[in-house]
Amino acid sequence: MVRAGGRQRAAGGADAEEESGFFVRALARGLTILALFGVEHPEWGLSEICGRTGMSKTTVYRMARTLEARDFLAYDAKTERYHLGAAMIPGAYLTMSYVGFVRAAHPFLERLGAVTGETVELTVGSAEGAIVVDEVATAHPFRLNRPTGRILDSLANSSFRLHVAFRPPAEQRKIIGAAQHKRTRNTITDPEEIMRRLAAERAEGMAFDLEEQDLGVCAVSAPVLERDGSLKAVVTVVAPAERFGPRLRKRKAEALRSTVAELTKHLSGRALNNL
Repeated sequence: MVRAGGRQRAAGGADAEEESGFFVRALARGLTILALFGVEHPEWGLSEICGRTGMSKTTVYRMARTLEARDFLAYDAKTERYHLGAAMIPGAYLTMSYVGFVRAAHPFLERLGAVTGETVELTVGSAEGAIVVDEVATAHPFRLNRPTGRILDSLANSSFRLHVAFRPPAEQRKIIGAAQHKRTRNTITDPEEIMRRLAAERAEGMAFDLEEQDLGVCAVSAPVLERDGSLKAVVTVVAPAERFGPRLRKRKAEALRSTVAELTKHLSGRALNNL
C-alpha cells in the first residue's frame, strides 16, 4: 500500500482501487457523467451520454435524474439536453486554487510569447486529459481560435504526451491501449514506439509535435516540476509549420526551456516564502 492524499490507497492505481472494497461503482458512474461537461461540450442529450459512457439508457436516465434532483445537473425541456447545475458552483470556486498558479505563471507566458512571436499555452493534468488553463495568443494575424478550458487527450499532442510521460507505466499503457487515431501522416500509433518516446521525452524534459495532431501546426512542450520532481504543469509553444523549421525550432525550444526554468525557480521561491 502507498499513501495518497493522506489515505491508504492500493498500489497499482485506479484499476486496483476499483477492485478494492472502497470503490462505489454507482458514484463512479455519476462522476463519469459529470466529467463529460466542459467548455467544448457544455450540454449533453441522454442518448449522447449513453454513447459516450457506454452505460445503458436506463442507468444514465436514473443517474441524470438523481444529479438533477441534487442540482448538479439542470435539464432544459426545450432542447432536451442537460447542463451543469448550481450545485457545481461552490466546487468550481474551490478549484480556483489554480488561479494563483495561473496568475503567477502568466507573466512568464507573456514574455515567452514576445520572444518567440508564437502562441503559448499552459496546461494542467486531469483524469480526462490535459486542460488548457491559460493562453497567450500570437501577435501574427493568423491565429488558431481555440478556447481556454479545452481538454487535450491525443498522444499526438506534445502537451498531453508530457503529462502522460510523468504518469506511472501502468497508467501510460492504459492510455496508449485506447484507440490511437492516425490524425495525420506523421502521427505515431505503435504502442511500443509511444512508450519509448514517453521515456525519452521525460528524460529530455521536452516534447515536440511536428504536424502530428494537425497538418500545418507544430509545437514544443516542456514540464513545470514541483520540488519533489512531480509534474505541476506543461508550457507549450504552438507555431505554424512554416515558422518551425530546424533553426527556428531550436530557437523556440531554447526560449521555452529557459522560461520554464525561470518559472520553476519562481514558484519554488513562492512556496518557500509561504512555509
